[in-house]
Amino acid sequence: MKISLIGSGNTATALSLALKNAGHTIIQVYSRDANNARLLASQLDAKAVSNLSEINTDSDIYLIAVKDDAIAEVAQSLNLYGKIVAHTSGIKEKEVLTSASENFGIFYPFVSMTKGAEIDFSNSLLMLEGSNSNTLDVLHEVAISLSNNVMKVETKQRQSLHLAAVFAHNFTNHLYSISETILEENQLSFDYLKPLIASYFQNLQTISPELLQTGPAVRRDTSTIKKHLELLEGKEDLKEIYNLLTAHIQGVK
Repeated sequence: MKISLIGSGNTATALSLALKNAGHTIIQVYSRDANNARLLASQLDAKAVSNLSEINTDSDIYLIAVKDDAIAEVAQSLNLYGKIVAHTSGIKEKEVLTSASENFGIFYPFVSMTKGAEIDFSNSLLMLEGSNSNTLDVLHEVAISLSNNVMKVETKQRQSLHLAAVFAHNFTNHLYSISETILEENQLSFDYLKPLIASYFQNLQTISPELLQTGPAVRRDTSTIKKHLELLEGKEDLKEIYNLLTAHIQGVK
């Protein structure tokens, strides 16, 4: 396929490199920042553009990989009728693309993407939606060239997976960051937690998270909870998080 990438951030970079490696041709790379466009385009043998009016109609598919709040604005600036236009957001509806083309859809890789990291899409879930059967079929053809795990989904399914990922990945990572800070303040390394974390993820492959819940909250160990809060004295934001999570665990249990 001939593909144009609109965006130059983490998702655009990881996805475009994977598409190129899968044998697709990247025609153009757009970014508001001309330097970012040139940097990514140089890795893809593509043309860099920094104005949406410069996007041509030579591609089969136009993938919009910009921040969620910018998707509708970008789509309104495109005139690609007859072409397939898809965005990579986990939360935005596909209908935000109706002004760009009658053939619109979703091409959402369910994987964490950061610049500089080598992303393996082969087993990553890739979710698709389409405004019509032809759009869905074409997006599916591209998707299976990247991943062995492709699924056609409904909007609410995709959005629910995105929400679940924020809790399971983004929020969890922030809690790891808090843990790292607590340890560093006491001249301890985050490395001490890594075996515990690794063991948890190993168990998670076969056991429900509900059954893996341990700790003072689920045991209702009030003296330990009180001591933890004492150790957080002066850090009201962390105490609030601790109390909220403790109350929620106890409420669920």
